[in-house]
Amino acid sequence: MSKSLGYITNKDLIYKVLLDPIRKGADKLIIISGYVSHNMASWHMKKINEESLPPIHISLIAGMYPIEGVSIELHEGLKSLVNFSDKHYSSFECKYIYQGPPVHSKVYLWMKQNVPLVAFTGSANYTKNGFGNTQREYIVSCDPFAAFTFYQEIEADSILCNHNEVEEYVK
Repeated sequence: MSKSLGYITNKDLIYKVLLDPIRKGADKLIIISGYVSHNMASWHMKKINEESLPPIHISLIAGMYPIEGVSIELHEGLKSLVNFSDKHYSSFECKYIYQGPPVHSKVYLWMKQNVPLVAFTGSANYTKNGFGNTQREYIVSCDPFAAFTFYQEIEADSILCNHNEVEEYVK
């Protein structure tokens, strides 16, 4: 049975889902989110640095864009984060689902030395609204190995946001 984090303030949500696993040795965060924001990713990378946590690798899959398309602003913002390189900040990669059905799921999977460590699922998209104070979100822990299996299944339907031919596959 899943252990619920319950209805908690979004500040606690940020720490429990996006930061605390680093303190437990996690070195990679795989995020599957229907909707994403480059501003959220940038904020997250800065927050990890401000908290004096070691840099991690963030791997994001954006799921709802096969039908709706990606705005130029979002696409360029995500690509700029992929290209950003500073040893004091986390590294970032982003993929879009481009084939098969869109993915509306929200999964936050933490890895430690390429082994699933802890995972969360719920309603919060990887956006400032999802982790801000403007709406209520609910997150529960889930089986990290099941989350990893789900990630492997949908990753095959994704393409890197900075792939040379991404514009041919994603609107």
